[in-house]
Amino acid sequence: MKTVSRLRRGAVVSLFILPFAGASAETAVDDVVDVRTSQQEAARAVQRQVDDLDDETVALLSQYHTELERLADLQTYNANMRKMRTSQEAEKLRLSEALKDVEVVRRDLLPLMVEMTDVLERFIELDQPLLQEEREARVAALSDTLTRSDVALGEKYRRVIEAYQIEAEYGQNIEAYEGNLQRDGSELTVDYLRVGRLALYYVSLDRSEAGLWQPQTRQWQSLEGDAVDMLDFALRVARKQAPPNLLQLPLWTGEAE
Repeated sequence: MKTVSRLRRGAVVSLFILPFAGASAETAVDDVVDVRTSQQEAARAVQRQVDDLDDETVALLSQYHTELERLADLQTYNANMRKMRTSQEAEKLRLSEALKDVEVVRRDLLPLMVEMTDVLERFIELDQPLLQEEREARVAALSDTLTRSDVALGEKYRRVIEAYQIEAEYGQNIEAYEGNLQRDGSELTVDYLRVGRLALYYVSLDRSEAGLWQPQTRQWQSLEGDAVDMLDFALRVARKQAPPNLLQLPLWTGEAE
């Protein structure tokens, strides 16, 4: 009996020990799982940090390459600017030398224009009396322009050349115009006919008389007969009132009749 009782107590003790042993093992497993979970969480956190760093590295690398390209562009731009500056310095030097030449031209040009105007004035005085008042007024206006300080030198030169061009054009066309003729102290309104610079004629408005300018004697030579009719036709051709045709007109000779 005592033996059986002793065995029963041992079994009870064993029963009590086994539950406690199972609880300890379960706790240990839970601890391992928790540690494993924590490690996995930590690994995922580390991986996220690695991914973030990788993305940041890629972004920084892209920005680095972009900055390198900008640097190359700036270097090219600066090289071009240096070349441009060198060219500008050379151009500045050339312009400075040119300005010195311009000053010389400006100093010499005005006296030349004054001389050209004087020559033109004398030429008009000695020339046949075609558009006399108009030409003299043009020269007077030109002389006044040359003395004005508010007119640029280039504009003065342009007007001088323009006056010479107008005089040159008189020798290239035929023209009819009405004007006054001073004769024997009286004034007569007549039709003038200019054939280039070859000849200058006049015909009275009533077609009763006509004349040809003689440059050597600086007088009018009277024309009669068919000359008046020919001049009348030539006047209508010059005014485009008749079709162009061959004109048979008297010309001045070396002596006045």
